Amino acid sequence: MTDAGEVSKLVSFIEENVRTSPVSGLPFVDSRGLRSRLILKQNHVVFGRRGAGKTSLVRSVAGSANHVDLYVNLEDYKDITFPNILIHVLIKLFTQLHSKLHAQPLPSRLGFSSRGLDKNLSRMLSALEEYVHEPDAETQEVTVTTTSAQRMGASAGAQGIGASAEAGKGRSSQVLRQLPRSKLEYLRLELSAYKDAIGRASQTLGRVPVFLLLDDYYFVPKPMQPLLIDYLHRLTKGTGLYLKVATIKHRTKLYSRSADQYLGVELGHDAIEIDLDYTLDRFDELQSFMRQLLQNAIDQADVRLRPEEIFAGDGFAQLCLASGGVPRDFLLLFIAVATRAIASAEPIGKMQVNEAAIGNLGNKIESMKKDSGDEDAILDDYLKRIKRYVYDEKRRNAFLISKNDLDADTQLRQAIRELVDLRLIHLVDQNTSKAPSDGQRYEAYVIDVALYDNPRPRDFVQIEPGRKDSKARMDDLRAAPVLTLTILRKQLPKIPVQLELSYE
Repeated sequence: MTDAGEVSKLVSFIEENVRTSPVSGLPFVDSRGLRSRLILKQNHVVFGRRGAGKTSLVRSVAGSANHVDLYVNLEDYKDITFPNILIHVLIKLFTQLHSKLHAQPLPSRLGFSSRGLDKNLSRMLSALEEYVHEPDAETQEVTVTTTSAQRMGASAGAQGIGASAEAGKGRSSQVLRQLPRSKLEYLRLELSAYKDAIGRASQTLGRVPVFLLLDDYYFVPKPMQPLLIDYLHRLTKGTGLYLKVATIKHRTKLYSRSADQYLGVELGHDAIEIDLDYTLDRFDELQSFMRQLLQNAIDQADVRLRPEEIFAGDGFAQLCLASGGVPRDFLLLFIAVATRAIASAEPIGKMQVNEAAIGNLGNKIESMKKDSGDEDAILDDYLKRIKRYVYDEKRRNAFLISKNDLDADTQLRQAIRELVDLRLIHLVDQNTSKAPSDGQRYEAYVIDVALYDNPRPRDFVQIEPGRKDSKARMDDLRAAPVLTLTILRKQLPKIPVQLELSYE
């Protein structure tokens, strides 16, 4: 390998910056011009798999004088119920907005008192911080004191002033009433006041838009997601506030409709979608992006290397395939293979990439358990069935699923989508035919390299994404085995249970 010292320096730099945080992280590689879209005065939802760069993208808009950015990481509140999670978000919103107002001199030309706005924000924060610890709903007993004058006021008014004076001599009495108290109802009543405060803050800060960056939205439990986004979307109406939501597509439910109302936001109407994912169906574009990502790290680390000097043969292409198009997976696998290559003094080849990917399977399974909530057992079951048929029986990495089957089985369709989001299978072609053609349309996928049993599987055919014949056809992919509903519903073989642990 060329200059192991320089490679070692590069690996150390990537390892320190592979995850984005306020104090570290590689700059976002914006090969599609997504940042220029995200800073528009519009509500946006950024979709991307774990490690695709969602946090890097939303944080890349921070610090501009053309807008105010408020950042909330919803993973911090993933175990909190609704509406408490909404109260926490509002507290973060108003706390940061309050700080922004104090961070710069306020324009004197504005025709309203900034001091009044400051007091109003302080009052709202105090109320929210106190209210978050109260029960979600309760019945309060309230004692109301009335007098005979109050009770007789109406009739006294009809009888003249003398009668009213006579009524005023009556005795007072106390009435015990039970009044319902609801956090959500309180938040609804305060909505107009919150909107007014946000609108005035935007004007005070120079009439700039206010961006609320909601990172890792998928950590909010699915039933709560439409409720949370619905309220926050109401805050945006006429206030200069815009939502920038970063999340995993098929772990997210932004819209819920019942017989008499709908909650949440509709993509294309209330918010615009930004898709961050690079998929294997455009493998040349994916490789170009990953090369740019690696070159960016080389430049930032200030090392004297070229990407092609580090790899041998199909090593780089295999690293792109093993990453599934996810930048963080690419960088983490690069750390693993480059570290081994330094020790062996050999460039990175295909087998080294496979070894590193297989070694990372445990981390991907743990991520599935973390990201999928209570549904990890169902997804794990589907994944085992797919691997058993495609890899164990057919000795292939690619498979086809009929669009008719996906339409007929909504749970299967959701499972496939979520396994893609969890980086355990990867979409290669969203609309293809089978070879030989049977008149149906199919979706084509490959299993993740981490699911291979060993780096050199025997009697195994790896179909390369994007590879075409002389007539620009992908017949190898079209000839991949078809995964049918019948195959997916077959009983999995039982694994014998080991009742005792063996030890030395």
